[in-house]
Parts: sequence; structure tokens; C-alpha cells
Amino acid sequence: MLRAEAEITTSDSGTVSPSQTNATEIIYAKTSVQPNLNRIRRAQELMARENMIGLMIMNHDDYTYFFGETRSQPRAILPAAGPPVLISFAAEEPELRQELGDESVKVFTHVGEQISNVRETFRSLFGGPPPGVSPAPDARPRVGMQMWFHTPAFLVDLFRRVNPQVDLVSSDPVMDELRMVKEPAEIDLMRKAQGIAAEGMDRARQLMRVGTTGHEIATEVLYTMMKAGADGTSTPIHINSGIRSCWTHGRVDKKPIQPGDLVVVDLTPQLDGYCANLARTYVVGDPDPVQAQLLDTYRQMCETTQSALKPEVTVAELDALSKAICEHNGLGDYRLNGISHGIGLRFEENPASTIIPAHRKTKLREGMTVTIGHTILAIPGVGGVRFEDVYRVTPTGGELLHPYPFEATTLC
Repeated sequence: MLRAEAEITTSDSGTVSPSQTNATEIIYAKTSVQPNLNRIRRAQELMARENMIGLMIMNHDDYTYFFGETRSQPRAILPAAGPPVLISFAAEEPELRQELGDESVKVFTHVGEQISNVRETFRSLFGGPPPGVSPAPDARPRVGMQMWFHTPAFLVDLFRRVNPQVDLVSSDPVMDELRMVKEPAEIDLMRKAQGIAAEGMDRARQLMRVGTTGHEIATEVLYTMMKAGADGTSTPIHINSGIRSCWTHGRVDKKPIQPGDLVVVDLTPQLDGYCANLARTYVVGDPDPVQAQLLDTYRQMCETTQSALKPEVTVAELDALSKAICEHNGLGDYRLNGISHGIGLRFEENPASTIIPAHRKTKLREGMTVTIGHTILAIPGVGGVRFEDVYRVTPTGGELLHPYPFEATTLC
């Protein structure tokens, strides 16, 4: 767990003194975890650029990014200057004391107390704007928070109501800039996560036969991935067959697989918080001409898009490539935009163009990790297909993090 780099001093130097902290705060002292400290420094530089006085961290991915682990209810304040403030329930105090040594550990007992003390913490952090932050004279101090799927909406609302003195804004301008390009250690974890997904896919193929249900397969697949080291999955396991293979967002199907079905399997295990994404489509039996056309077209889209995963390319340009392939193969009416999305500690990171259309203009950078094959290619009444893998963006095209066969699509 991260501790701040230097001794806490007074606010004259832009840091926080113990007397300024509130009863819910855990102030961290010196540590050797240098990579996380670098991330905090970079975040504080970006906060100054965005005129934010701090970040309110309430999500597993941001908490893991800064502190190297997560908790069931991750809560932290990262001010624009000085050490971070971590917040914990009373029941976690013994563990934290063991990790922190002689450092003072102060806790809260319920969510209402947490929010109240967060309010007081923000009020006491700075007598004025932190160094480098220059808000307009009549503007409220800006606090960043992740506004995404797993941010509890009721806590966002409560935060705004009890902190009327601050302007709560999206933390994306800070966190996207920090997290889009992955460090080597992050890439290594994502490779391992993809390997776990491959083990899960192997198990799915072993079990897939006429009369088996997606639920039965998913139960064994999850067990296989957890035994291999997965923390869990970032999204529900997706195994849909027959007409339900058309679904853009799938589920575990309890309907028995039938002869001739298309079966879409989409697996998203996590390892130490980092997400994998592996999807394959199988045919139970020999594919008919339409199924073969769908499968071949999707493979072409993946191969072409992989070679184009280079710095400065946008998702809009990748979509244009997939569109041309679909139109050439007579499937232009059935494709969807969003062939690629960012991935890391969050299942969908910038660019996430199917959620935020403006991300279609995000330019890829060397070292980013993205998927290819996000959207379903489906003909209503027939079925759909998806292949998906994770790649690292390089000057020569996408580097596949972990290979898995495309060819093994026919099962008996």
C-alpha cells in the first residue's frame, strides 16, 4: 500500500500538516513504492493544469492505480499538492495499523460520517488554491471524480449536496492522460490476464456440445479462470447461442445449444485489477453459407484493423476500415461503429467510442492497450459473431498480447 514520499509539513509549502487532517483520514509516510509515487506526482501536475484542488477517488480502478491494491469500498482523496488521504472503515483499522506501523490511523463508522468528514477534509486541505492552481476569482474550487459505470450515483449526489462549496467535475482529463499509455509492468499483467482468458476459452470449447447450456459452460469456465489466478471478471461472462448470438451485450444463456447454432463466448477475467478480453464465435456443426460469410468477414475486419493500430490513428479511421470490408462482403447494413476500445484497469477506457462518441477522435498512442472486435456483427433472425483480442499499439501495428486461434470455429 502506498505511503507519501516525504514528511508531512505545513500548508506553507503546499502540503498538509497532521493538525489539518480530519478524523477520517489516514496520512501516509515514507515508502519505497516509487512507481505509485510517480503516478501521484503526475496526477498532481495534471490537476494543476486543469485547475482542480483534488481528486475524490471512489472506484476500484483509480484506487488500484495509485495505491497498488483495492478494497471493497475504495475511498481516497488525492489533493493537488501534498500526500494522499485514504479513508477506511473502523473494522479495517488493525490491518491498516499493521501496514502503516506507528502512523496515526483514523477511521469512520458509516457512510454518512464518511461523507461529512470528506467535506471537512476538502475545506481544511488548503486555505487558498494549492500551488499551481489558478481558478477564476468567482469560481468554486474544482474537485475531480470518475463519472463511469461503477461510480455510486447516490454518493455522487450526496457529495454534491454536502459539498456545495466545490464544483464536482469529471476526473477524465487527469486520469485518461495518466492511464492510456501502459507501463511495462501493466502490460505484463494484461498478458497474464489474457492467458487466463485463453484457459477459460479452452474449457468452454471442451464443454460445448448440443444440449449443453451457456450457464453450465460458464460455471466451469469461471472456476477454471479463478483457479488460474483471476480476481473475478470485469463484466458478466457472455455465452449466447442461436438467435441470442445477435445480442450486443450478452448474458449466460440457460437455453440448450442446438445443432447449427452460432455460439458467442466473451470472457473478461481480471488479474490484480487489470482486465482481459477474449471473444470467439463457434458453430455447432458445419457453418452454412451465411454463417461462413459472417465469420470470414469478422476475421478480415480483425486482421485489417490490427495492422492499422498505430500512433495517431483514431477509432473513426478503424471503423472506416471495418465498414469498407463489410460493404465489400455485402454486410454493410449489419455492422456497428466501435470496432475498438481502450482497456486496462477498467474494461472500457478511452477511447470508448460506443459510450462517448467524442472518443472516436482520440488519437492512439504508442503503448496504449486496446481491443479489436468489440461490436457484434449480426443478421437479425440468423445470428451474430464476434472475435475480440487485446493489443498494444506500436509503430508497426497492433501487438497481440496473447495469441488464441481464430481457426477453431467448428465444433461437433
